[in-house]
Amino acid sequence: EWGTLMFFMSTNMRARDREQQGRRDFDGSEKLAIFGSRRGRRGAELKVMSAVETKRPGYFTREIQKHTSEAEGFASDTFPMDESELSYALGKKGMTRKKLAKSSGCIVEYVGYTVFMSGTREERTRAKEYLDWLFDQLKGPVYVDGWEERDDCTCVDVPQDCVGYVTGARRATLGKIEEEWGTL
Repeated sequence: EWGTLMFFMSTNMRARDREQQGRRDFDGSEKLAIFGSRRGRRGAELKVMSAVETKRPGYFTREIQKHTSEAEGFASDTFPMDESELSYALGKKGMTRKKLAKSSGCIVEYVGYTVFMSGTREERTRAKEYLDWLFDQLKGPVYVDGWEERDDCTCVDVPQDCVGYVTGARRATLGKIEEEWGTL
């Protein structure tokens, strides 16, 4: 998925080496090297972090707090969530997360109950807006102020009697279109 090469590196922290060097500070972890583009490395790193967090809850997220980077370039933002928010934001088979990532151009990954958004400031801002709109939908219809000026929005007038057809049963038609075209 991320176009990277990963392998566990041999380190001087193996038991035999520790004894020979008199080092006893081994923390029980191994070094996983990830090679590739910056975006690819970050995506793969977050996937690995997510897997570790599943096996060892809190390993990466115990001390994590909400953080929004001011950097214009590539950076990461974090937003802790509760269990019900995570379930909704993840979606069936992770489809909502994938749609958020693809439509915003941002890496979106959940590590425990924390969403990590990695990309440029524009990508991170877009991903956060999209996530907020998804949660807003739970409360009722969503209106996007200034949609006419946005370069990431196209509006289509759909006759009232066609809305159900376009939406499909349980949103199936819209979901297929979103998946095919990388939109929300």
